[in-house]
Amino acid sequence: MKTPLTEAISTADVRGSYLSNTEMQAVFGRFNRAKAGLEAAKAFSQNGKKWSEAAANHVYKKFPYTTQMEGPQYASTNEGKNKCVRDIDHYLRTISYCCVVGGTGPLDEYVVAGLSELNAALGLSPSWYVAALEFVRDNHGLSKDVAGEANIYLNYAINALS
Repeated sequence: MKTPLTEAISTADVRGSYLSNTEMQAVFGRFNRAKAGLEAAKAFSQNGKKWSEAAANHVYKKFPYTTQMEGPQYASTNEGKNKCVRDIDHYLRTISYCCVVGGTGPLDEYVVAGLSELNAALGLSPSWYVAALEFVRDNHGLSKDVAGEANIYLNYAINALS
């Protein structure tokens, strides 16, 4: 999985050399951000389910047809609503993993890689998840470096979906 740390090390290893000044700066930069990343991951762990439920309710209000149309991908039944919350929660969990490793690797490997195929197969609209992730980003209540770290990966996921 790609992270700033693994990339710096693998680049130096390919060259058969020690880390360059640029690579060392990337490593130190990650270590400087690590505390904020871990605090952001902790916030996701403590609040993720609540954020997923609130984001799902936001999606139902923004796209009311999602609660009126029949089918497993819609929120017209409790089963569909539970699936919607579960899907949003999956994004948030993966974003929390990004906060831990300090890179987009978890999103790239577990979500983005198969996103278009998954959405096409299940009839899902990326705009639902964009709205949900924007809601979480705008309402998570985090501040300073912790918010910045969380928002890096929320924005990355939003852009991947857009």
